[in-house]
Amino acid sequence: MAAKLVLALVAVLSAVVLNHLVRIIFATGMLKHVYNHVPGTCRFVPGVDQGSEDIELTSSGLAFISSGLLPPGVIFDPVYLTFQKRILAFDFKKPTAGVKTVNIVPESVKEDFMPHGLSVYEDVSGEVRLFAVNHGKGHKDRLEIFRFDADSNSLHHVKSVKHPLLYSLNDVVATGPDSFYATNDKYTTGLYSRMAEAWLLLPWSNVVYYSGGEVTIVADGLLYANGINLSPEGKLVYVANIISKAVTVYHRQNDNTLRFSHDIAAHTGVDNVFVDPTTGDLWLGAHPRLIDLSIHIGNASHPCGSQVLRIENPAGENPRITEMYSDDGRSGLWGPSVGCYNNKQLLIGTVNHRLMHCTVDVSL
Repeated sequence: MAAKLVLALVAVLSAVVLNHLVRIIFATGMLKHVYNHVPGTCRFVPGVDQGSEDIELTSSGLAFISSGLLPPGVIFDPVYLTFQKRILAFDFKKPTAGVKTVNIVPESVKEDFMPHGLSVYEDVSGEVRLFAVNHGKGHKDRLEIFRFDADSNSLHHVKSVKHPLLYSLNDVVATGPDSFYATNDKYTTGLYSRMAEAWLLLPWSNVVYYSGGEVTIVADGLLYANGINLSPEGKLVYVANIISKAVTVYHRQNDNTLRFSHDIAAHTGVDNVFVDPTTGDLWLGAHPRLIDLSIHIGNASHPCGSQVLRIENPAGENPRITEMYSDDGRSGLWGPSVGCYNNKQLLIGTVNHRLMHCTVDVSL
């Protein structure tokens, strides 16, 4: 009897382990093959080789870009320690002009500033505010709010938002001049605990809402909440789940809580979400083989594949997904995190690599 119980226990444990291994293989894309195609003529934007993790667009066609990210919760290549933490600007109306570094006022803000996710808020008067996730020193995440002055190409610091529920920030989407949704991509904050949380596929991630000095959890139980954005009319919230390879769609309630609507299966590691303000289409940077991205972060010379997806009718029952860009790593663009579309142009940012500009010559 004892022997049978032992065999039964071994069988159950083996089944649990095997099931988890299968989930890991699926989540990391180990068996996925990546093909190559582009939407038009693509070129690298000069002056950007230290990351372009998130890109946010203003109504004037100016794009803000976060650069210099050290991905938290992973063991990374020491070369990333030399990266300059900054906000860049790219003008879609002058695509060959390259990028400019945006000045940050006062200078003291830059002493503890590592930008990650970004969001732009524009009010009726034309004021532009930039919201930026900041991974402060000592695992002290916070949200920075800036006011942009185009004449001096400067971001003037308005305030820092700190709260115990803003502890593992990834991305942000502004809902007003002083309110926002944000994603916490992990529950734990230590290096090895975050690694364990990821490899054990623990659904401990969440979405929070900030307004009036208060932060509340409005969605949880997510595997890895990454990019977040709003539909053009502000009634839907889109959250990219990089490990579960889906975009989760929520209805935004009158009290700013979120009600689950549906998941859009993308079958790839979706990262940041850009929303076309005219059509409502989603454009997503994606990692087809997360295992290669993981190796690349630990070894900056290791190539990894790239994808950009476009999702039409994301709020409907039958969203249509089109792969707009794909590369197996041989083009030299590694670790794409965002695809920003504007006027038949596509700007592709990366976690900690280069920045690519493509014309979109294919029919949309």
